[in-house]
Amino acid sequence: MNNRVFASYSGSQRGVTVRDLDLNQLSYFGDDFIINGISAGVNDDVFFAAKNHIFHYKTDGTLIKDMTFPIESINYTGITVSGNKVFASYNGSQLGFTVRDYDLNQLSYVNTGFDINGIAAGINDDVFLASGNHIYHYKTNGTLIKDMTFPINTINYTDVTVIGNSVYASYNGSQQGFTIRNYDLDQLSYANIGHDINSIAAGPDNDLYLASANHLFNYKTDGSLIKDMNFPIDTINYTGVSVTFAIIT
Repeated sequence: MNNRVFASYSGSQRGVTVRDLDLNQLSYFGDDFIINGISAGVNDDVFFAAKNHIFHYKTDGTLIKDMTFPIESINYTGITVSGNKVFASYNGSQLGFTVRDYDLNQLSYVNTGFDINGIAAGINDDVFLASGNHIYHYKTNGTLIKDMTFPINTINYTDVTVIGNSVYASYNGSQQGFTIRNYDLDQLSYANIGHDINSIAAGPDNDLYLASANHLFNYKTDGSLIKDMNFPIDTINYTGVSVTFAIIT
């Protein structure tokens, strides 16, 4: 299912909305848990991170699998799908990320020792992690490639997404916006937009989708606002966003 935006929400309602790239709602389905992270799959399906669960659903709301970690003090904070692998970050009694197959069987895991807010798969058997005022680049075997530490510790990176050789990360704290970086995590540009961003996802047209309170925003990467989809009930909080689109080569 290409050219779709999937967003999770909590608050007075809990569930997932499916929208087109212009943020018009196509469908939605409810659930009874708070979703910390969402990632579209490759087979008209989505994966959710929620407490000590990783859920796999069809986009029509049919549950495929509930992978329940046996230790309740584990909290999955972010999730991303790349090819036939699922990557999820966790905190609680352990801090790190897990690598799983498409059926959610664990292949490996890495204990990093720090809280992870968001995770994105790279293109070279690697992942990028958002944590405090850090963006980390790791191999999936646990080898640290780079720790990009922002010099102001009042900045908090809330999520990260990767498309091609570009890395995008959202931040809040003393500044609110997103940064665009190359694969070595050198900053290319940034935009301060004045909104707390819970989640970020790259779009197909040099643009980004952002989840923020009861808003879903679509921005150009230069910081120009394309659309603000403001849900009319302010007790709704969008917690995650994921985008699917066809890459034309």
